[in-house]
Amino acid sequence: MFTEIRQAILPLALRKLQRRGDLERAGLLIESLARHWCDAKPFQLLIVAPRGDVSLLRTSLPRFANLDVDVRSESDFFPIFSRFYAMTGWYRQQMVKLHIPAMLGFGGFLTLDSDVCCVGDFDSRTFVEDGRALSRWEPKHHHDWWQSAAAIVGVPYDARAHGLSVTPNILHGDLAAQSLAHFRKGPVDPMTSLSFWMLRNLGSIAWTEYSLYTSVAELKGNLFDYHVHWDPSYFHDTQLFSEHTCVWGADDFERLVQLPVGTDPGGKFIIVQSHARIPLERVRDYCLSFAG
Repeated sequence: MFTEIRQAILPLALRKLQRRGDLERAGLLIESLARHWCDAKPFQLLIVAPRGDVSLLRTSLPRFANLDVDVRSESDFFPIFSRFYAMTGWYRQQMVKLHIPAMLGFGGFLTLDSDVCCVGDFDSRTFVEDGRALSRWEPKHHHDWWQSAAAIVGVPYDARAHGLSVTPNILHGDLAAQSLAHFRKGPVDPMTSLSFWMLRNLGSIAWTEYSLYTSVAELKGNLFDYHVHWDPSYFHDTQLFSEHTCVWGADDFERLVQLPVGTDPGGKFIIVQSHARIPLERVRDYCLSFAG
């Protein structure tokens, strides 16, 4: 179960036309984590990148005393012949979030993207309640991938139920390992099995990391041994994520920057979409303006 959460994983591939922008956004995420991590022991951030990006990331990302940042190559965890490399970048990021924490024996961990910023103070116990995580949920009827994942896993689909929502979120290495083990079929490894389902569902989203994780745990009957049920989670005083202070577009941003400095963001993390094309210094000023 959950005893603490002091680890996070960040899949990061630098796009060729926006390498500097991707790098700067990852640096801002690291800076925001260092600003708001309030535990005596350092927070551990594992960044997993394509081999060609590793050197630049290791030499360019900021360093802080209360953060242990480790940049590793995908090839450290996926052999050269793995079907992982045949997946598109979006699916590969999902597999990084499940396979590597399971392989390294993570307990509770945060999943992050470079569009995410930390805007509220937290420590290793902030998101743990009675041995379970205060994770993010969403109604399953909001996305078609829930029905698809249910069919792939072999669990009944219930449109009234909720599943773990998209990044940022909190997972556990035990259930990440369980979700992948479900797709090991004799000599056929999980990457090959999931690649088959991806190809079979071309033109639609076959699965996401969170729909696989949730659906397999539902099948095994241990989802709520690890995660606080969605009903109390939605209304809990502690929220991992704040929807109303996220930035989805430029118009959104111009409205939100008018908030008074020191405003409570309503959650510990927000998203500032890179597609909004807001200069990074303005994004930084906004993200660091919240109470801490």
